[in-house]
Amino acid sequence: LFFGSPGGGKSWSIIANAANDAKLGYNVLYYTLELSETYVGKRMDAHLLGIPVDKISKHRAEIDEMMKNLPGKIIIKGFPSGKTTLDDLEKHTERLKNQYDFVPDVIYIDYIDLLKNNSKDKLEGSEEIYVNARGWAGEMQVPIISPSQANRTAEKSEIIEGDNISGTYSKLMTGDIVISLARSRKDKLKGTGRWYFMKNRFGPDGMTFGTTIDTSTGNIEVFEDQLDI
Repeated sequence: LFFGSPGGGKSWSIIANAANDAKLGYNVLYYTLELSETYVGKRMDAHLLGIPVDKISKHRAEIDEMMKNLPGKIIIKGFPSGKTTLDDLEKHTERLKNQYDFVPDVIYIDYIDLLKNNSKDKLEGSEEIYVNARGWAGEMQVPIISPSQANRTAEKSEIIEGDNISGTYSKLMTGDIVISLARSRKDKLKGTGRWYFMKNRFGPDGMTFGTTIDTSTGNIEVFEDQLDI
């Protein structure tokens, strides 16, 4: 899970991750419930070619050549927010396997909070969706990666911690690896931010790293030295 404030770079971060997965030879399945398929594709292309997203449409030839040489495959599929269930995504994934022999190595959902919640208790329903998503990841034996919102208090925080999570705290309990990106107004102007490892079932956590982010191409650099925050 990637936590961050609205407009803080969450979607760019997972798009950059997805693009780099494909560069490493993995098959990527990217579900978008917020941005259009076309715009997510433009962001992917912008990141892979290092060309600003508002200019990427003028580089069709470079995009075609890049896609031919990309080691992994990327499928982007949009679904309407608030009307789509996790079951809809599972059925679509199964259809890709049966009809096109496409089996993802990693699944991105942008984002899980926009899936349909039928529960009268919205927090309880949200918790169930996250638990079921984790269960699906276990059945598929692939990671599921999603951004999620931080609350208003996060906008003034140097790092985003567990008490800055929007909605149910069970998101933190359910996720195997939970990372946050803190970017203040000044950070957005300077193209900087701070990554914080809130939770990691597979290794160390509690570390904070400085980063630069170019939101025109999704180019993200994370510095090796930990910050003392």
